[in-house]
Amino acid sequence: MGTQTLSQTPAYRSQPEALPLQDRDAAFLANPGRIFAVYLGALLLFLQVSMLNMILSYLTRTNFRLLYLAGLPTFLAILIVGGVRRTFEGRQAYYWIGFVAWMIAAVPFSSWRSGSLALLITYLRTAFPMLFVTGGLAITWRECKVMMYAILGGAVVSLLSARFFASAAWADRAGLEFGTVANPNDLAGHLLLVLPFLFWRVLASRHVLVRVVAFAGVAYGLYVILESGSRGALVGLAAAGLFFLWRGSARQKVVLLAGAPILFAVLVTMVPQHVLHRMSSISADNPEGDAGARESTAMRMYVLRKSLAYTFQHPLFGVGPGQFGEYEGMHNQLAGMTHGYWHGAHNSYTEVSSECGIVAALFYVAAIFSSFRLLASVFRQARARGDCQDIRWAAFCIMLGMVGYCTAITFLNFAYFFYLPAMVGLAITFNRAAQREFSARGADLEGSPAWGYV
Repeated sequence: MGTQTLSQTPAYRSQPEALPLQDRDAAFLANPGRIFAVYLGALLLFLQVSMLNMILSYLTRTNFRLLYLAGLPTFLAILIVGGVRRTFEGRQAYYWIGFVAWMIAAVPFSSWRSGSLALLITYLRTAFPMLFVTGGLAITWRECKVMMYAILGGAVVSLLSARFFASAAWADRAGLEFGTVANPNDLAGHLLLVLPFLFWRVLASRHVLVRVVAFAGVAYGLYVILESGSRGALVGLAAAGLFFLWRGSARQKVVLLAGAPILFAVLVTMVPQHVLHRMSSISADNPEGDAGARESTAMRMYVLRKSLAYTFQHPLFGVGPGQFGEYEGMHNQLAGMTHGYWHGAHNSYTEVSSECGIVAALFYVAAIFSSFRLLASVFRQARARGDCQDIRWAAFCIMLGMVGYCTAITFLNFAYFFYLPAMVGLAITFNRAAQREFSARGADLEGSPAWGYV
C-alpha cells in the first residue's frame, strides 16, 4: 500500500482537530497553501527592499504596480493563515500598533489635516503591513531564512542600482537617478540596514566561493556608503563597528581590528577627495570645512532645535504627521527670507515626536529597543549552544544592521518608511523560529536522527 502524507489521511481531511496536537502542527506546517504564502510574503519583502518596481518603472516608463500585484494576495494570505495572530505573539507588535494608533489620533489635530491624512493612507497601505508580512507568515527556521534571503536579494539589487543607475546630479556623491532613496544620505541609510544580510553569508555559508562573493558585495557597499558623503552614515558605520567589537567572536574582533583599517584605507583612496572633505566637515563653525557641508550642518541643527521645540509646544499630538516642514516654513522667518527652511526634521525620532506627539515617539522607540532585546536574547541562547552557530550569526547580523540603521536615521527623515515595521516583524518571527529550532535540535541531541543545517 502506498505511503500517505498526514494531510492526505481521511482523519485530517474530515476533521483535522481530531488529530493529536503534534500531528496537527506538522500538518499545518506542511500545508502547501501556507508555504506558498511564506514565499509570497518574501517576494513582497524583496520588492520593497530592492525597489525593483521603481527600477522597472524608470527603465520602461511604465508602472507595473508590482507592489499591488504581490501585496494584495499576500495580505489576504496573512489573514487566511493566521499571520495577524502570530505577529501579536511578540509585545513588539503592540508597541508598533500603539505608535500607529497615536499617529491616526494625531491627524484630526494636524496643522494641515488633508496632508496628514494623505501620508497616513500611504503609510497604512504600503509600510505598516510589512509588520505582518515579516512577523506573521514564517514559522520554521527555514522559512525565517527565506525572509532573510529576500532582504539579502534586495541588498544585491540595491548595490547593482548604485552601480548602474548612479546620478551625476549629486556632484560625485553616490546617489540614484530615481526612487525613494535617491538622495545619497538616504541611499547610505538604506545600505546600512541591508548590507549585514549579505555579511550574514560571509559568516554562515559553508561554501568558500559564496563567502568571497558576499564579502566583495559588502566591500562595494561600504564604498558606496563612503562615496555618498553622508556624515550620518559614517556615524552609523562607527556605531555598527563598535557593536561588532562588542558582540563578535574573539577571532572576528582580531580580523576587524587588523583588516578594517586596511580595507578602509583602500576604499578611501577610491572616493573623490571633495566627498571626503565633506564628510570631515562635521562642525558648522569649522572655516576649513566644505561650505556646502557647513551650511547643511547649520540647517540640520536649526531644524533639530525646532523639532524639539515643537515637541514640547505640542506634546500630545504634535503638529501633524508629515507636517513639520510645512509648519516650520509657515511659522518662521529666517534672515533674508520671508519664511522658514521648509525642510523635514532630519531626525526620524524628533520627526515622530514633533509631528505625532511624545507618546507616539515613546511607542516608536519602545518597539525598536524591544525588538533589539528580543534578538539579543536569541543571540545569547544560540551562542551557548554548539549546534546553533548559524542562528547566532543570523541574529548577530540582524542586530548589526539595526544598530547602523537606527543610528543613521538620527540624521534622516525615515520615520514613515517600511524598514522599521519590517524589522520589528522579523524580530518576532526570528524568535519564534529560533525557539522551535532550539527545541528540534535539542530533541536530536537526545537521540533523534541528526539534524542537518538547511
